[in-house]
Amino acid sequence: MIIKKIRDLTIVDIEDKELVISCDSSGAIGNKDMDVVKISPDIVGYFGAHVALCENIAYGATPITIVNTLSVEMNNTGKEIIKGIKKAAKLIDIDTENVITGSTEENFPTIQTGIGITVIGIKEKNINFKTEKENIAILVGLPKVGEEVLNSNDILTLDILKRLRDNNYIHEIVPIGSKGILYEINEISKLWDLEFKLLNYNVDLYKSAGPATCAVITLKEENLKNLNIDIPLIKLGKFN
Repeated sequence: MIIKKIRDLTIVDIEDKELVISCDSSGAIGNKDMDVVKISPDIVGYFGAHVALCENIAYGATPITIVNTLSVEMNNTGKEIIKGIKKAAKLIDIDTENVITGSTEENFPTIQTGIGITVIGIKEKNINFKTEKENIAILVGLPKVGEEVLNSNDILTLDILKRLRDNNYIHEIVPIGSKGILYEINEISKLWDLEFKLLNYNVDLYKSAGPATCAVITLKEENLKNLNIDIPLIKLGKFN
């Protein structure tokens, strides 16, 4: 058995398949007395699941388990968080009754919301996605954080991500998180020993994308015309 790390993923080799493990967590975000950011628990659950599922699907895996570890009581905060997790999972037709499992805090009263979500996916080992020389980098969606995320029509959703991953002409898909767009582009360059020429300076390359509100995809320029997505697409530059 071989275990390796790729970006934020842990990959476990098992014969001709890979187990792909991704996770996300949040604290002090919810509707409890001591939460710093006040928001409905179902939204907390939705975006927590969104992040962990994005990482898994972008790598080409099929999620088989969603584990929620909730530092809140089941009734009613936990139920609301799980409702949000199920809403995210249903966007990509996951069987929410059998795939989701987890635990809540029933021994002590909690005054602040804390959640962790782990997604385990499975992928065929012979299916690989690699950024190549002359590939272009396209930003799908826009970086949003905090209240900007709510009710935005310009952010990446799981169903859009799944449609992108189902297209073989798209090479890598890298969800953007708190470190910003340029950080992830540099990680792609280092992984494949490439250089990146930035062509678009009108996007904030350092801004946090919060709960993976956008992603960088790489592909041949000739395939750009095949993208049919109803959220912003911005050409960032080219790998050499």
